[in-house]
Amino acid sequence: MPDPTERSACAECAGSGYVVEQVLGSTARARRCACQAACPRCGGRGYTLVPAGDTTVAQPCSCRHLDERIALFNQIAIPAAVATASFDTFKGWSPDHSRAKAAAEDFARKFRRDAPTKGFLLYGRPGAGKTHLLVAALRYLALEKGIAGRYVEFMLLLSDIRAGFSQNRSHMEILGPLLSVPVLAIDELGKERGTEWERSTLDELISRRFNSGLATLFATNYFLEGRAPPESPGQVVRTRTPEFQREAESMSLSQRVGDRVYSRLNEMCSFVKLDPGMDLRKDKQGAGSFWGR
Repeated sequence: MPDPTERSACAECAGSGYVVEQVLGSTARARRCACQAACPRCGGRGYTLVPAGDTTVAQPCSCRHLDERIALFNQIAIPAAVATASFDTFKGWSPDHSRAKAAAEDFARKFRRDAPTKGFLLYGRPGAGKTHLLVAALRYLALEKGIAGRYVEFMLLLSDIRAGFSQNRSHMEILGPLLSVPVLAIDELGKERGTEWERSTLDELISRRFNSGLATLFATNYFLEGRAPPESPGQVVRTRTPEFQREAESMSLSQRVGDRVYSRLNEMCSFVKLDPGMDLRKDKQGAGSFWGR
Protein backbone atom coordinates (compact mmCIF):
# COMPACT_ATOMS: atom_id res chain seq x y z
CA MET A 1 0.00 0.00 0.00
CA PRO A 2 1.14 3.60 -0.51
CA ASP A 3 3.33 5.20 2.14
CA PRO A 4 1.12 6.78 4.88
CA THR A 5 3.03 10.03 4.46
CA GLU A 6 1.62 10.24 0.92
CA ARG A 7 -2.04 9.67 1.85
CA SER A 8 -3.16 13.22 1.12
CA ALA A 9 -0.91 13.80 -1.87
CA CYS A 10 -3.47 12.84 -4.54
CA ALA A 11 -6.84 14.57 -4.90
CA GLU A 12 -8.40 11.56 -6.70
CA CYS A 13 -7.51 8.78 -4.24
CA ALA A 14 -6.49 10.80 -1.14
CA GLY A 15 -3.31 8.77 -1.05
CA SER A 16 -4.97 5.34 -0.86
CA GLY A 17 -3.56 4.37 -4.26
CA TYR A 18 -6.87 3.03 -5.58
CA VAL A 19 -10.12 4.36 -7.00
CA VAL A 20 -13.47 2.55 -6.86
CA GLU A 21 -15.77 3.12 -9.82
CA GLN A 22 -19.43 2.48 -10.56
CA VAL A 23 -19.61 0.34 -13.71
CA LEU A 24 -23.17 0.44 -15.03
CA GLY A 25 -24.52 -2.99 -15.93
CA SER A 26 -21.77 -4.67 -13.92
CA THR A 27 -20.32 -4.79 -10.44
CA ALA A 28 -18.15 -2.22 -8.69
CA ARG A 29 -14.55 -2.14 -9.88
CA ALA A 30 -11.42 -0.82 -8.26
CA ARG A 31 -8.31 0.23 -10.13
CA ARG A 32 -4.94 1.75 -9.43
CA CYS A 33 -5.09 5.51 -9.20
CA ALA A 34 -3.25 7.41 -11.92
CA CYS A 35 -0.81 8.59 -9.26
CA GLN A 36 0.25 4.95 -8.87
CA ALA A 37 0.41 4.10 -12.59
CA ALA A 38 4.17 3.92 -12.22
CA CYS A 39 5.03 3.19 -8.61
CA PRO A 40 7.35 5.93 -7.27
CA ARG A 41 9.23 3.33 -5.23
CA CYS A 42 9.92 0.61 -7.79
CA GLY A 43 9.13 2.33 -11.11
CA GLY A 44 6.63 -0.37 -11.99
CA ARG A 45 9.07 -3.28 -11.65
CA GLY A 46 7.20 -4.76 -8.67
CA TYR A 47 10.29 -5.05 -6.46
CA THR A 48 12.86 -2.84 -4.80
CA LEU A 49 16.54 -3.39 -4.06
CA VAL A 50 17.51 -3.18 -0.40
CA PRO A 51 20.94 -3.41 1.23
CA ALA A 52 21.88 -6.79 2.72
CA GLY A 53 25.37 -6.70 4.11
CA ASP A 54 27.85 -6.21 1.30
CA THR A 55 25.24 -6.73 -1.41
CA THR A 56 21.64 -5.90 -2.28
CA VAL A 57 18.62 -8.16 -2.56
CA ALA A 58 15.29 -7.75 -4.30
CA GLN A 59 12.13 -7.69 -2.21
CA PRO A 60 8.50 -7.28 -3.31
CA CYS A 61 7.39 -3.66 -3.44
CA SER A 62 4.38 -2.59 -1.41
CA CYS A 63 2.59 -1.74 -4.67
CA ARG A 64 2.21 -5.47 -5.30
CA HIS A 65 0.08 -5.67 -2.17
CA LEU A 66 -2.05 -2.86 -3.59
CA ASP A 67 -2.70 -4.87 -6.76
CA GLU A 68 -3.56 -7.96 -4.71
CA ARG A 69 -6.08 -6.03 -2.63
CA ILE A 70 -7.65 -4.42 -5.67
CA ALA A 71 -8.07 -7.90 -7.16
CA LEU A 72 -9.75 -9.09 -3.94
CA PHE A 73 -12.18 -6.16 -4.05
CA ASN A 74 -13.07 -6.87 -7.68
CA GLN A 75 -14.01 -10.45 -6.76
CA ILE A 76 -16.57 -9.40 -4.13
CA ALA A 77 -19.29 -8.67 -6.76
CA ILE A 78 -20.53 -5.47 -5.13
CA PRO A 79 -23.60 -4.05 -6.94
CA ALA A 80 -22.88 -0.96 -9.04
CA ALA A 81 -25.56 1.00 -7.16
CA VAL A 82 -23.49 0.87 -3.96
CA ALA A 83 -20.05 0.92 -5.58
CA THR A 84 -18.75 3.77 -3.42
CA ALA A 85 -20.28 2.58 -0.13
CA SER A 86 -17.80 2.80 2.72
CA PHE A 87 -17.79 3.60 6.42
CA ASP A 88 -16.73 7.16 5.57
CA THR A 89 -19.68 7.69 3.19
CA PHE A 90 -22.29 6.26 5.58
CA LYS A 91 -24.41 9.22 6.72
CA GLY A 92 -26.48 8.15 9.70
CA TRP A 93 -28.66 10.46 11.75
CA SER A 94 -30.52 8.12 14.13
CA PRO A 95 -29.38 6.02 17.12
CA ASP A 96 -30.04 2.92 15.01
CA HIS A 97 -27.60 4.18 12.38
CA SER A 98 -24.91 4.82 14.99
CA ARG A 99 -25.28 1.37 16.55
CA ALA A 100 -25.36 -0.43 13.21
CA LYS A 101 -22.32 1.39 11.87
CA ALA A 102 -20.43 0.72 15.09
CA ALA A 103 -21.24 -3.00 14.88
CA ALA A 104 -20.18 -3.29 11.23
CA GLU A 105 -17.02 -1.26 11.69
CA ASP A 106 -16.04 -3.12 14.85
CA PHE A 107 -16.42 -6.43 13.00
CA ALA A 108 -14.28 -5.28 10.07
CA ARG A 109 -11.50 -3.75 12.15
CA LYS A 110 -11.22 -6.67 14.56
CA PHE A 111 -11.66 -9.50 12.04
CA ARG A 112 -8.88 -12.07 12.00
CA ARG A 113 -8.44 -14.87 9.50
CA ASP A 114 -6.91 -17.15 12.12
CA ALA A 115 -9.76 -16.95 14.64
CA PRO A 116 -13.53 -17.59 14.43
CA THR A 117 -15.36 -14.27 14.31
CA LYS A 118 -19.06 -13.81 14.99
CA GLY A 119 -20.83 -11.99 12.19
CA PHE A 120 -23.73 -9.55 12.35
CA LEU A 121 -27.27 -9.46 11.00
CA LEU A 122 -28.88 -6.10 10.19
CA TYR A 123 -32.68 -6.01 10.18
CA GLY A 124 -35.24 -3.32 9.46
CA ARG A 125 -37.40 -1.85 6.74
CA PRO A 126 -35.97 -1.10 3.26
CA GLY A 127 -33.95 2.02 2.58
CA ALA A 128 -32.17 2.36 5.93
CA GLY A 129 -28.61 1.59 4.79
CA LYS A 130 -28.21 -2.12 5.51
CA THR A 131 -26.64 -2.98 2.16
CA HIS A 132 -24.35 0.03 2.49
CA LEU A 133 -22.89 -1.34 5.72
CA LEU A 134 -22.52 -4.89 4.36
CA VAL A 135 -20.54 -3.50 1.43
CA ALA A 136 -18.54 -1.12 3.63
CA ALA A 137 -17.37 -4.05 5.76
CA LEU A 138 -16.37 -6.12 2.72
CA ARG A 139 -14.63 -3.14 1.15
CA TYR A 140 -12.61 -2.41 4.29
CA LEU A 141 -11.58 -6.05 4.66
CA ALA A 142 -10.41 -6.35 1.05
CA LEU A 143 -8.72 -3.00 0.47
CA GLU A 144 -7.35 -2.28 3.94
CA LYS A 145 -6.63 -5.77 5.31
CA GLY A 146 -6.28 -7.96 2.23
CA ILE A 147 -9.09 -10.35 3.22
CA ALA A 148 -11.31 -11.93 0.58
CA GLY A 149 -15.09 -11.65 0.70
CA ARG A 150 -18.18 -12.15 -1.42
CA TYR A 151 -21.55 -10.40 -1.65
CA VAL A 152 -24.72 -12.20 -2.78
CA GLU A 153 -28.43 -11.42 -2.85
CA PHE A 154 -30.04 -14.66 -1.79
CA MET A 155 -32.89 -14.49 -4.32
CA LEU A 156 -30.42 -14.01 -7.17
CA LEU A 157 -28.27 -16.84 -5.84
CA LEU A 158 -31.30 -19.14 -5.97
CA SER A 159 -31.99 -17.99 -9.53
CA ASP A 160 -28.42 -18.82 -10.53
CA ILE A 161 -28.75 -22.30 -9.03
CA ARG A 162 -32.03 -22.92 -10.88
CA ALA A 163 -30.47 -21.73 -14.12
CA GLY A 164 -27.56 -24.10 -13.51
CA PHE A 165 -29.93 -27.05 -13.29
CA SER A 166 -31.05 -26.41 -16.87
CA GLN A 167 -27.39 -26.52 -17.89
CA ASN A 168 -26.77 -29.80 -16.05
CA ARG A 169 -24.72 -28.04 -13.38
CA SER A 170 -24.98 -29.13 -9.77
CA HIS A 171 -25.87 -26.61 -7.10
CA MET A 172 -22.44 -27.13 -5.56
CA GLU A 173 -20.77 -25.60 -8.61
CA ILE A 174 -22.38 -22.32 -7.60
CA LEU A 175 -22.38 -22.72 -3.82
CA GLY A 176 -18.83 -24.10 -3.68
CA PRO A 177 -16.94 -20.78 -3.89
CA LEU A 178 -19.22 -19.32 -1.20
CA LEU A 179 -18.43 -22.11 1.26
CA SER A 180 -14.75 -21.25 1.61
CA VAL A 181 -14.50 -17.47 1.24
CA PRO A 182 -13.38 -15.92 4.57
CA VAL A 183 -16.32 -13.48 4.77
CA LEU A 184 -19.66 -13.86 2.99
CA ALA A 185 -22.40 -11.21 3.03
CA ILE A 186 -25.94 -12.45 2.26
CA ASP A 187 -28.40 -9.67 1.44
CA GLU A 188 -32.20 -9.80 1.19
CA LEU A 189 -32.45 -12.74 3.59
CA GLY A 190 -36.03 -14.01 3.86
CA LYS A 191 -37.22 -12.46 0.60
CA GLU A 192 -37.50 -15.89 -1.02
CA ARG A 193 -40.84 -17.71 -1.19
CA GLY A 194 -40.01 -20.02 1.70
CA THR A 195 -40.16 -23.34 -0.14
CA GLU A 196 -38.51 -26.39 1.38
CA TRP A 197 -35.84 -26.38 -1.34
CA GLU A 198 -35.00 -22.73 -0.69
CA ARG A 199 -34.74 -23.28 3.05
CA SER A 200 -32.60 -26.38 2.64
CA THR A 201 -30.26 -24.46 0.30
CA LEU A 202 -29.90 -21.67 2.85
CA ASP A 203 -29.47 -24.19 5.66
CA GLU A 204 -26.71 -26.00 3.77
CA LEU A 205 -24.87 -22.78 2.97
CA ILE A 206 -24.85 -21.28 6.45
CA SER A 207 -24.39 -24.58 8.28
CA ARG A 208 -21.31 -25.47 6.25
CA ARG A 209 -19.85 -22.03 6.86
CA PHE A 210 -20.66 -22.17 10.58
CA ASN A 211 -19.08 -25.61 10.93
CA SER A 212 -15.96 -24.32 9.16
CA GLY A 213 -15.71 -21.35 11.53
CA LEU A 214 -16.20 -18.82 8.72
CA ALA A 215 -17.87 -15.45 9.25
CA THR A 216 -21.17 -14.66 7.54
CA LEU A 217 -22.99 -11.32 7.48
CA PHE A 218 -26.69 -10.83 6.73
CA ALA A 219 -29.20 -8.10 5.97
CA THR A 220 -32.97 -8.54 5.96
CA ASN A 221 -36.07 -6.40 5.65
CA TYR A 222 -37.94 -8.66 8.08
CA PHE A 223 -38.19 -8.09 11.81
CA LEU A 224 -37.51 -10.57 14.57
CA GLU A 225 -41.16 -10.51 15.59
CA GLY A 226 -44.23 -10.54 13.38
CA ARG A 227 -47.48 -12.30 12.72
CA ALA A 228 -48.01 -15.24 10.42
CA PRO A 229 -50.69 -15.26 7.72
CA PRO A 230 -53.88 -16.92 9.01
CA GLU A 231 -54.26 -20.55 8.04
CA SER A 232 -57.45 -22.58 7.62
CA PRO A 233 -57.40 -26.36 7.01
CA GLY A 234 -58.26 -27.12 3.40
CA GLN A 235 -58.22 -23.47 2.39
CA VAL A 236 -56.91 -22.66 -1.09
CA VAL A 237 -54.18 -20.02 -0.73
CA ARG A 238 -53.70 -17.71 -3.70
CA THR A 239 -50.13 -16.53 -3.28
CA ARG A 240 -50.32 -13.90 -6.02
CA THR A 241 -53.12 -11.90 -4.44
CA PRO A 242 -52.33 -8.50 -2.83
CA GLU A 243 -53.89 -9.75 0.42
CA PHE A 244 -51.50 -12.69 0.65
CA GLN A 245 -48.52 -10.50 -0.17
CA ARG A 246 -49.42 -8.05 2.60
CA GLU A 247 -49.77 -10.89 5.09
CA ALA A 248 -46.50 -12.47 3.97
CA GLU A 249 -44.64 -9.20 4.43
CA SER A 250 -45.79 -9.07 8.05
CA MET A 251 -44.17 -12.41 8.88
CA SER A 252 -41.16 -12.45 11.20
CA LEU A 253 -37.71 -13.49 10.04
CA SER A 254 -37.98 -16.83 11.83
CA GLN A 255 -41.28 -17.52 10.05
CA ARG A 256 -39.68 -16.65 6.71
CA VAL A 257 -36.56 -18.81 7.04
CA GLY A 258 -37.76 -21.52 9.41
CA ASP A 259 -36.86 -22.38 13.00
CA ARG A 260 -33.74 -24.42 12.16
CA VAL A 261 -32.13 -21.68 10.07
CA TYR A 262 -33.16 -19.00 12.55
CA SER A 263 -31.57 -20.92 15.41
CA ARG A 264 -28.32 -21.17 13.44
CA LEU A 265 -28.41 -17.42 12.75
CA ASN A 266 -28.53 -16.77 16.49
CA GLU A 267 -25.32 -18.78 16.90
CA MET A 268 -23.54 -17.08 14.01
CA CYS A 269 -24.48 -13.44 14.39
CA SER A 270 -25.21 -10.50 16.59
CA PHE A 271 -28.62 -9.08 15.64
CA VAL A 272 -28.58 -5.32 15.09
CA LYS A 273 -31.70 -3.29 14.36
CA LEU A 274 -31.42 -0.64 11.63
CA ASP A 275 -34.84 0.91 11.24
CA PRO A 276 -34.98 4.72 11.53
CA GLY A 277 -38.66 4.68 10.57
CA MET A 278 -38.38 5.92 7.00
CA ASP A 279 -37.04 4.86 3.61
CA LEU A 280 -34.06 7.11 2.97
CA ARG A 281 -34.12 6.30 -0.74
CA LYS A 282 -37.49 8.06 -0.91
CA ASP A 283 -36.22 11.07 1.00
CA LYS A 284 -35.36 13.68 -1.60
CA GLN A 285 -32.84 15.26 0.74
CA GLY A 286 -30.84 12.04 0.58
CA ALA A 287 -31.11 11.67 -3.19
CA GLY A 288 -27.42 12.36 -3.64
CA SER A 289 -26.26 9.19 -1.94
CA PHE A 290 -26.83 5.46 -2.31
CA TRP A 291 -28.11 3.95 0.90
CA GLY A 292 -28.71 0.35 -0.16
CA ARG A 293 -31.35 -1.83 1.41
